[in-house]
Amino acid sequence: MSSHYKGDKSNNVVIHDKPRALDITWGGDERYWKFPSSDNSSPVELLQVSWLQVNGKAKLSYFVPEKEYAVKFKVELKPDNFGWADPVYLMVATDGRQRTWKKADLSTKIAGKEFDVPIDKLLTFKVPKDTNGKMVEFGMYEIWKGRWKGGLVINEVLIEPASS
Repeated sequence: MSSHYKGDKSNNVVIHDKPRALDITWGGDERYWKFPSSDNSSPVELLQVSWLQVNGKAKLSYFVPEKEYAVKFKVELKPDNFGWADPVYLMVATDGRQRTWKKADLSTKIAGKEFDVPIDKLLTFKVPKDTNGKMVEFGMYEIWKGRWKGGLVINEVLIEPASS
């Protein structure tokens, strides 16, 4: 089973990235992250880090050229979460070009309920005409404050059309 699922271009949701398809800083260290099973579809849980850096990428050829898409992290906070007083930052870039950033305040969310990040505004990118060999890169970060945080569960990342 692949940890990266490419949907049909006619389908509303195009890409499902399960956590094992993501590049998670300190992800291989059981002191910081918990990967519950070898099942590629399982969520990952942040136990504790002071440097949150989760990156992903997908081939632009998976998408319809000149169409706008949105990146969403599907997450939840555990009841014992901590350290989310500072916002997280979300980034998307196509083929290493100019990056688009959004910030999200997770401290207002209810523990135990899944929600999308970014919360209020879409994190979007437009697919160029020429997608040959190019990638879209995305990520979620809180690397600037150096404060410990934990109790975040990443269920998946969705990349879907920005509008119907």
